[in-house]
Amino acid sequence: MLRVVLLAAAFFCTQVVFHGSAASAHQESKVYICPMHPEVQSSTPGKCPKCKMSLVVQQPPAATSPEAADAYVCPMHPEIRSGSPGKCPKCAMPLVPAIPAIGDDFELIVECTPRAPVPGEKAKLRFAVFNPKTREQVKEFAVMHDKLFHVFIISQDLTQFQHIHPRLGDDGSFTVEAVLPAAGRYKVYSDFYPVDGAPQVLQTSIATAGYKSDLLTSEARLTPDATAAKIVTGSKVPQDEADKLGVVFDRLKPGGANAMKVELTIEPYELIAGRPATLKFHLTDAKSGAPVKDLLPYLSAWGHTLILSEDQSDYVHSHPEEVVPATADLKKVRGGPDVTFNAFFPRPGVYRIWTQFLRGDAIATAVFTVKARRL
Repeated sequence: MLRVVLLAAAFFCTQVVFHGSAASAHQESKVYICPMHPEVQSSTPGKCPKCKMSLVVQQPPAATSPEAADAYVCPMHPEIRSGSPGKCPKCAMPLVPAIPAIGDDFELIVECTPRAPVPGEKAKLRFAVFNPKTREQVKEFAVMHDKLFHVFIISQDLTQFQHIHPRLGDDGSFTVEAVLPAAGRYKVYSDFYPVDGAPQVLQTSIATAGYKSDLLTSEARLTPDATAAKIVTGSKVPQDEADKLGVVFDRLKPGGANAMKVELTIEPYELIAGRPATLKFHLTDAKSGAPVKDLLPYLSAWGHTLILSEDQSDYVHSHPEEVVPATADLKKVRGGPDVTFNAFFPRPGVYRIWTQFLRGDAIATAVFTVKARRL
C-alpha cells in the first residue's frame, strides 16, 4: 500500500481503476454553508448563489477543538493545510476542519496511448476521476499550488523524475503528453483534490516498449549520499507552462549562469524514522559562489519537494515554510538563498528526495538520497 502523509491511497498496477482514500471521517448528517456568506445554507453540496464558491460542510461546535480534526484547510486556498487550527498565511482566513463531503475513496482511470510507450517518443496520458457514490465522472477540482492536477512520473529504479501538469478538458478528464526517456517500468503518481472529497494521491505503473526485465531486477538499490552538496542546472520551462506561471522570467546570461550549488542540512543530523525532520537548503551560484537571491515563485511556492522510500511505498509531498505572499508583485518578488521544508520519514530505510527550484527561466531539480534509522 502506498503510504502518504495525511492520507493513504491503494492502487492497482494497470491502466484501469485506482482507489484513493479520504483523510477524514464521513459524517451522517451535514449542512453546507458558504465560507464567505455563512447565511447561505443547504442540505446538499453546491455553489453559493452570491459568490459562486463551493459550499463546505458546517462543523458542529465540538469540531472546533484541536482533537476533533486531523487536518485543517483554508476555505480560499485549499492547498494550505495544517495539523492544527490557525490562520491562512495567504489571506488570514481561519482554517476550518478538513472534513470532506464524501469520505469514501475516489476512483481514477489512467489511459496511456500507445499502451506501451516507445522510449524517447511522446505518449499521451489521460486521467479521469469518478465519484465513488454516484459513479459519475468528477468535473470540479480544487486548485492546489496553481494547478488542478499534479503528475509525478518516476522510474522504477528512481533514476528518472518528471513533474508535469495535465490540462483539464471539457469532459472533466485531464490529458498531457510525456516522454519516457529510457526503456523500463515507471510509476505515475496522480495528486489532485476533488471539491467534494479529500486530497488524493494515486499510483499506477506503465511499462515501455522494449522492457524485458522483471520487477525485482529493476527495483531501486539506493546508496545514501556521502556529500550534502550538489551542483544542479535547470531545464527551460516549456512555453505552455511558462504562460501559466504568472511570473516574469529573469533572463540570466547563457553559459550555465543559472547553475546552482545546493547544500542540504538536515535537522536533526541523524534521521530517525517516525520523527519530524527539517530539510534546509542553502543555494549559491555555482560560478560566483554568491548567495542565490533571485528564485522565482514556482507554483505559488519557493520550491517543491517530493520524498519517496526506496520501495516507493511511502510518499511525502512538501512545500517550504517560507511562504510567497498572496499580495506580492510577481514581477518583483524574489526568494532565496535559504529554503526550508518540513519532512517525515515514516519507516526505517533509504529515501530519495527531489527538490525543485525556479531560477531564470529554468527549473532545477536537486536529488539527494538519505537514510532514516530506527529509534
